[in-house]
Amino acid sequence: MAIQSKFELERYQYGIDIRKTHHIYRKDDKIISFGEWIRRRKDRCIIVEMITDIGKHEAFFYQELNGHDHIIRTFGSIENNFNQIIYIANAMSFIASKSIVHGDLGCRNVLVFKLDPNQPKNNLVKITDFGLARSLKISSISNNSSIIPKRYCALEILRNNDQSSYTEKSDVYSMGVLIWEALSNSEIPYSYIADDNQVVRAKLDNERLNKPLICDRQLWTLMTSCWEDEREWRPNFEEIKERLSVIKPSEVSDIREPISLPPTGCAFKLNVDVSRNGLLGGKFRKIYEAQWMLDKGTGSIVLIEINEAPTDYEVLFYKERDNHQHIINTFGFVENNFRSIMLLQERAPYGHLQELLKKHVFEPTPMVLINIFSQIIDAMIYIVNKGMIHGDLRCSNVLVFQMDSSKPKENFIKLTNFALARPNKSSLLEDKRLTISVEYCAPEILRSVGRLNYSELSDVYSMGILMWEACSQGKLPHGSSISNKEIRQKKLNGEILPRSWMCDRQIWPIIKKCWENEPESRYKFQVLQTKLSSINLEPGQIVYDAEWMRKKTSPIVLIVINTETAEREASFYIELSSYKHIVHTFGLVKNDPRSTILIQERAPHGNLLTLLKRQRFKPSTKILVAIFSQIVDAMIYIIEKDIIHGDLRCANVLVFKMNQLETKENLVKLTNFALTCTNDPSFINNRQTSISIRYAAPEIVASRSQSNYSELSDVYSMGILMWEACSQGEIPYGIGTSENDIRRRKSTGEKLPIPNEWNEQISSIIKDCWYMESQLRYNFNDMMKRLSNVNIE
Repeated sequence: MAIQSKFELERYQYGIDIRKTHHIYRKDDKIISFGEWIRRRKDRCIIVEMITDIGKHEAFFYQELNGHDHIIRTFGSIENNFNQIIYIANAMSFIASKSIVHGDLGCRNVLVFKLDPNQPKNNLVKITDFGLARSLKISSISNNSSIIPKRYCALEILRNNDQSSYTEKSDVYSMGVLIWEALSNSEIPYSYIADDNQVVRAKLDNERLNKPLICDRQLWTLMTSCWEDEREWRPNFEEIKERLSVIKPSEVSDIREPISLPPTGCAFKLNVDVSRNGLLGGKFRKIYEAQWMLDKGTGSIVLIEINEAPTDYEVLFYKERDNHQHIINTFGFVENNFRSIMLLQERAPYGHLQELLKKHVFEPTPMVLINIFSQIIDAMIYIVNKGMIHGDLRCSNVLVFQMDSSKPKENFIKLTNFALARPNKSSLLEDKRLTISVEYCAPEILRSVGRLNYSELSDVYSMGILMWEACSQGKLPHGSSISNKEIRQKKLNGEILPRSWMCDRQIWPIIKKCWENEPESRYKFQVLQTKLSSINLEPGQIVYDAEWMRKKTSPIVLIVINTETAEREASFYIELSSYKHIVHTFGLVKNDPRSTILIQERAPHGNLLTLLKRQRFKPSTKILVAIFSQIVDAMIYIIEKDIIHGDLRCANVLVFKMNQLETKENLVKLTNFALTCTNDPSFINNRQTSISIRYAAPEIVASRSQSNYSELSDVYSMGILMWEACSQGEIPYGIGTSENDIRRRKSTGEKLPIPNEWNEQISSIIKDCWYMESQLRYNFNDMMKRLSNVNIE
């Protein structure tokens, strides 16, 4: 084939770059059809198929004279894969004549030795990989008899995998699958099913492959005849050769309705409404700094130059969506004289997340990362509710408008780049062959070579990669030394990325859940949001698993404290660590001068709040009294040191032993001294670590300077802690209640509800902790006495 167009001589690939639409006319030596670009170009063209030697002679002059202003410009030629299928059939006919069954026929086992787009007859392919081959003359048991290419093999092999099932006709079945695969751009058969065993069930239930888009009626009839249930009805390879010989390449048509983009128009004009300034960057699309002209608008803007026509889905997304706080604001398209498409968007002052992380300009704590992830997921929930998906979630498509490495609420991001946006419909065949990112996309998309299986759940998979990338400080998934082919194979084999040492232990299980091989096993975005919001991380702290390198064997963790008062906090850990109900701190680690790193003993069961909320620990009243007594015992020790804890709650109680039946088999220890201070009424908390309004005493909540810390303010918080434990980890005042509402309720003396079924003595102790006037509350010594007198029937 040759293409006549105004472009410079360049090679294109049929079915990938260009396709035929409507037939124009046919002469003795050529067929002329309208052409349509699939990617890279958008100008009008025609396709001229040269059939005879005279046509080839004419094509030679078209190319020789190419380039003159008044002679039609010829692009060159297009590769056609049809002849290669004939060569494979010819080779298989020879193999069958030797009474040999290949046993593993598929495009992956066809090697290409020569590829000549101009002369299809010059192409040379050869069949390889006889690891599963069998001889019909020699009865032998193969060492690989248990290995079955389930997506390619015949139905009789799936029903009964023995020697009698392997015949020429079983290879014919696989030949039909190979033809389908070749015409489907190497899409894996049944790509929408992840599990090979489920593929087997589908095939045995007579579920057939769908007709490829580029497929002649005669060729489709041949393929379906190869898949007959009864093998006697299938053609042999000699018959396949004969049937292929009467099908001409020009008859393998690709007549499809082109995707028509809705008329967009240009809302702005370059050098009238906006001006284009310097190049800012952009790997796939160039991004220019821009400026409003003549008071046409306000705010920082950029111009994005798009070399290819945007998909209709991308255009519709920009046109029809409502404004969302976490989606980039797009003003519209800009008319220009550069013959390119320009998109006008707001500018993010800090650029994209991946670059900030990679250059260590932004080193967010886990709490900050969770906040950022929640904003991205919020945008994705909105997009999914609109019936769409993003299609390309990654850190480089997250723009940063506000950032603070230690304050979660001081970060603000927006999602950008909707080039791969499409409907949330996994069965929708993607007509345009857009480049997919192997590192970020879901395995079900790789199985379809980027043509099928796009859904909310494929975006969830990519969200998992995005979170891994952010937790790894912008590290490229799979690294830069591994090829896309290797990444693809790893994903199809079910391999996942390893946990980064920087990734928080509570975030990691959520990331892994995003990577389930079966899409239905992954969380949806709504569930993902809930899971992230339930994570309890202390601000300013990062916890890492660790181990001793010399002799010492006790389990340990490394606590990295990034707050401004890290040294003060560390001093409290060390001073109080010798007590039996306070977490033991071994010492400091010399490392980064910007951070304080502590070595602490590791609690095998984690914190009390998580155990209660996840129903992994359901202590009886008797066990709860024992736990409360240990916490109060720690507080008595702390008060004797003239120190206030400042942040008593279940999340700050580590569980070293737990037993729901034996009281003595429970051991808890107090941790987290971020808000700890000396017992000084004049103390003012002016640190960056904010107080938790839900647990703080009214006198602290009411104080603008957050002063009035005392033993009795800790007693109030102890009452909230006990209520939380008795409620099996329920959040005080509810998860959706604002801090302002909690302040108001506390200032009016409103208290948390206490169910009637709770132990009366425990309920009384809790209530007495919550007096508005702090002097009316019991101290910790009195509380210990009252706990020891609780009667448990």
